[in-house]
Amino acid sequence: MLRLVTLLGLLWMNFASSLMACPGCKEPSNVAGASGVSGISAGFSWSVLFMLFSVASILGGMIFMIVRSCRQLEARQGAVSVRSN
Repeated sequence: MLRLVTLLGLLWMNFASSLMACPGCKEPSNVAGASGVSGISAGFSWSVLFMLFSVASILGGMIFMIVRSCRQLEARQGAVSVRSN
């Protein structure tokens, strides 16, 4: 399981540059003119990455809790069946 998480993390880091904001959000100074808003483009890009990470971490946490509880239930059922035999 740890290898799978590590592999998915490496793949996500590999494609992180392609997950940056769309061209309209990446360079808002092109739309508004050159008004000195150079830091806004990085803010938009990081906000997109943050939103993707937050959803992925919530789903990953839920999957982790489900897998852990299923393993605990399986261990309990195995212990009960050994005792009954």
